[in-house]
Amino acid sequence: MKFIHTADWHLGNMMHDIDRTEEAAAFLKWLKGEIERVGAQALIIAGDIFDIVNPSNVAKTQYYKFLASLLKTNCTNVVVVGGNHDSGALLDAPAGVLEALNIKVVGSINGRKVEDLVVELKDGDENVIGICCAVPFMRNLELEQFYKTDERESGEGADDVSDEDLLKRLYGDVYRYAVELRGERNIPIIATGHLYASNLSGRNSDELGSGANENATISENSVEDGVREVIGTLGNVDVSTFPSELDYVALGHIHYASMVAKNPKVRYSGSPFAMGFDESNCKRVVLTVDVKPNEVPVVEKEEVPKAMRFEQFKGDLETLKRCLRNLEKELVANPMETYVDLLLTTGDFVSLNQALEAEEAGKHFVVKRHRISRGVLRGANRFDDNVESTKQYTQEDYFRMLIATNAEEKEDSEVVKNLYDKFIGMFNEAVCKAHEND
Repeated sequence: MKFIHTADWHLGNMMHDIDRTEEAAAFLKWLKGEIERVGAQALIIAGDIFDIVNPSNVAKTQYYKFLASLLKTNCTNVVVVGGNHDSGALLDAPAGVLEALNIKVVGSINGRKVEDLVVELKDGDENVIGICCAVPFMRNLELEQFYKTDERESGEGADDVSDEDLLKRLYGDVYRYAVELRGERNIPIIATGHLYASNLSGRNSDELGSGANENATISENSVEDGVREVIGTLGNVDVSTFPSELDYVALGHIHYASMVAKNPKVRYSGSPFAMGFDESNCKRVVLTVDVKPNEVPVVEKEEVPKAMRFEQFKGDLETLKRCLRNLEKELVANPMETYVDLLLTTGDFVSLNQALEAEEAGKHFVVKRHRISRGVLRGANRFDDNVESTKQYTQEDYFRMLIATNAEEKEDSEVVKNLYDKFIGMFNEAVCKAHEND
């Protein structure tokens, strides 16, 4: 069975107030073409279809029109699961209608049982060619409630085990049901998930090219992992959570293509778009997966063409000037809508607005943000009126500063790092709930 694995579309995203509607439209048009080109029999979208729980009508229209366009292709199966940015209720609302079109949507696990998460995948002649365990993003309380209300469960209750064990139990249950459903048929079983797995690898190869080591390990807590929210204790899932007998696990939540624990069967596709300037140098891909029962899947990375360009430049003032001049020359030769983030990391404190006025005079790019590193600001011992103080740092930066202040430690100390790692999940969960309430 051949399918395409993608995730983290974040339709409706307005990074730094940039309208990305046309960028999303270009991707969806390209994706349909790729589905036809590779002969994909299924499309798996592993969460975060939308950027916010109440997306714009434009974003919703793009989503539904794209799904409808697939009816004219040989892709006879679509599986969509909710992510942490999605409203499960919004995704599930048209699920009955979409299912009649062979589009399986699982926005959340609320009100569902194990068997509701398992779907047969069929070819154009209605022959079953695979089974998908469609597991969406879930918060800890949703997972606990799932087992408290499941009438199939008896004996051990949800209160008796940890959330990590409950998640492993859920994947075990959906896999066992899938095996029962498969019977004697020699077809693959795949699963989805939208979560933050530990022991990721692969980013270095995306940045450095095909000759780099795909197994190079990256930090699990790096801001540049592309993770905007890690929710509760389900934010560091071990690969053992997924039954080893699964033929493939299609994950979402991390914004770059990666394997989990160097396991070629457990992968993130990454986002087809940069969700922050820190992600601008990562290749954007979807994964074409050819999977057979009990075999290592054949996975190909299909690079997404750029429809919009983002650049992040760091360094001293002369470095920033040189980068902007070179960018202007490139865009004169090859025009593309381009946005830039600038960070002064060394040298004397200056007003970037004034110092870079000549380099920004070109009309081929837009500088969306000027920033001064904390080291430069400390050296100057003052703030300039032109520094965007409220946009200078991420919410995670402020959280780290607060910890350092309360602990009376330097921000880069081991004490602060350990406290940050311990509590960042709770902090982001609180931020996520505040946004939902808002």
